[in-house]
Amino acid sequence: MWPGNSRNLQDFLTHVAIALLEMDCLAFLTVAVLLSCTSCIFVPLEGKHVDSTMKLARDMTLECVYPKIGRIIQMSWRKENNSSKEKIAVFRLPYDLSIANGYKTRVRISNNTTNNKSLIFNNADEEDTGFYLCSFHAFPHGIWEKRIQVVQSDDSKSQVFLDPDVTADSQVTKPRRNVTIMCWHDSDITVNQVIWERVQVDRVDFIGQCLESGLQVYGSDYEGHVQIDCATEEYSTLVLWNVSASDAGLYHCSCFGANGKNESGWTKLTITGNVPLISMQHIVFIAGASAILIIITLASVVAIAYHKRKKNKNKRINMMKIFYAQDPIVL
Repeated sequence: MWPGNSRNLQDFLTHVAIALLEMDCLAFLTVAVLLSCTSCIFVPLEGKHVDSTMKLARDMTLECVYPKIGRIIQMSWRKENNSSKEKIAVFRLPYDLSIANGYKTRVRISNNTTNNKSLIFNNADEEDTGFYLCSFHAFPHGIWEKRIQVVQSDDSKSQVFLDPDVTADSQVTKPRRNVTIMCWHDSDITVNQVIWERVQVDRVDFIGQCLESGLQVYGSDYEGHVQIDCATEEYSTLVLWNVSASDAGLYHCSCFGANGKNESGWTKLTITGNVPLISMQHIVFIAGASAILIIITLASVVAIAYHKRKKNKNKRINMMKIFYAQDPIVL
């Protein structure tokens, strides 16, 4: 079975096609057909999974952060309506932003960094539920997309959001380490697929999925950052590489059996050893203020010492002048 997702296979066939181009035109055409076929086969699988599911809120932010290093040329936001796609906004670097008339007074684009172009809603309503597609065009990686679904709270029963009373295993680690989370299931269950998610109060992020065929599909935010292994009969593993404070949270796995038996598990991941951002800001502020205070104090001490020394010197000179100006004493 081919490891990884379909992009690995397409990249491999692309390199083979380039190599065969100079050798045999017929072989090149054959590989080109294979590339087309793999695209046809895998687009429904990779293109239709939802990377994030969010509860509808009056003021909500659909997060979209480009995770790779490259030169971003353009990004866009669209809403998917059945087979059509409604344009919301197009951003061409560095400053060319165009927002559709129907959204100009209702949304804005985050401008924190070049790779963060989240969609921020003001006064959203039930008409804003549906599927949204964030797309980055960058060199040399090409197109990167993230699909987000917005659902009403009443319609979110099919989606597992954070339950305050959930019982979860606990794991504690430090930043910049690799973490392995395990999901156990009954060995009597013939597992068809395993889904890993990160769950929050108003948002669920799709991490990855193992299919019955052995194929692994990853969410846009997690591809290249995690690895899923479903090869064993009793458990599945999720490996997070080089974790940071942003990886802390609740992780959920769902195992779907061929005989209709399903199981799930929860793990709470805690990242220790990080100083909160607000504390770091305070430390920087205090350190800067202390440095300025020390410089001012040293400058004041030097100025006072110099002034005092100069004053004493002038006093001695004046005394000597007075002494020599007096008449000599006659005995």
